[in-house]
Amino acid sequence: MSGQQAAEVDVALVFAVDCSGSVSNERMAMYIEGHAHAVTAPAFLAGLANLPTGRAALAYVAWSNQDRQQYLVPWRVVDGPESAAEWARVLRAAPRPGAGFTSISGVIDLCHDHLLRIAPPAARRVIDIVADGRNNDGRPVQAARDAAVAAGITINGLPVLENDPHLDEYFAQEVVGGPACFVLPVRDEAGLLDAIRRKLLAEIA
Repeated sequence: MSGQQAAEVDVALVFAVDCSGSVSNERMAMYIEGHAHAVTAPAFLAGLANLPTGRAALAYVAWSNQDRQQYLVPWRVVDGPESAAEWARVLRAAPRPGAGFTSISGVIDLCHDHLLRIAPPAARRVIDIVADGRNNDGRPVQAARDAAVAAGITINGLPVLENDPHLDEYFAQEVVGGPACFVLPVRDEAGLLDAIRRKLLAEIA
């Protein structure tokens, strides 16, 4: 682990969720509710309790343009039902930021920097990207990914395939990376909430 600091949490995990112009208000509401529900679910809390510290640092960033990222939930330590419920409450109460283009590279760069400088020292650092489109703003996404992976960060992806049926292939080739990285595609909104739950369990395991 970089920084030579003892881990305060088992994982520092940032949910980086696309709020670009292609994402409707209804879809964004599903993203928010899906993550709020997943963090408070008994299965997640049981998995967290079985880890060495029993603690995770979680943040939620909504993003679009290269220079447009907003924390809906700043870094908070979740270590049981009460802190999980408070994390979910803050997320549900947050206003949606304005829409824009799709800069996956921009949000990777922001999360990379904040995982190293702002998040609590962690045994594992993970960026969890949810998006329904390809990088079309900012620097090439591969460059941002490679820099994050070189710093010991894992990037996972949940591509929503309704607008681009091959987006999962793009994520696998250009977006995800690092130890135990994965792509979990979602074909339509019907599978979205279950996919969010499953990806969080995989990231904690």
